[in-house]
Amino acid sequence: MTDWIGSGAMAWLGEDPYGGDETVLAYYKGTGLAAMTEGLIAQHRPPFAYGNDAAPGDWGVIVHPMFNPARGEFDDIDYRKLCPEGAELMVFIPNPCVAKGHGPKAYHYKDGRISSCIDYEDPAYIGEYWPNKMAPLITAAGLDYENEDYEEQLTRLICDHLGLPALDRATITVDRDLMDSYF
Repeated sequence: MTDWIGSGAMAWLGEDPYGGDETVLAYYKGTGLAAMTEGLIAQHRPPFAYGNDAAPGDWGVIVHPMFNPARGEFDDIDYRKLCPEGAELMVFIPNPCVAKGHGPKAYHYKDGRISSCIDYEDPAYIGEYWPNKMAPLITAAGLDYENEDYEEQLTRLICDHLGLPALDRATITVDRDLMDSYF
């Protein structure tokens, strides 16, 4: 299930009381929930929601705010700090622009390095500062950008390629108190 890419993870969970889901959904493997939580808190992006701690070799999931307006922090965080040697992250930013002026973005990290930056508006793009090891996979899939569920198709392609589990509302814990205090 990848329909969360169209609205954001918190909106998909039914937990978006402010109407502008500015959250990031990150899958992680090779590191634990506690390490991800500590790393996000250290970067002033505490998790709003998280799945069960993943067994070794399995993917876990965590959702955190994109920004920290109370601190005046509107820059991206450094996911390399959350991805030690032997770890892997797949980070989805469904709404980099809440007004939907721009499509989603996704980033794949492995062993502390970024391997793919995927801009849903031009997913096969590869540049000097914009690595994209998934570009051949995306190009070969031949997805139609004009299709109304293109974003979901691309997300499903990425998830299937990496073996990411579908999100399950029943296994995700939402920290409502933190969300209420955050805004």
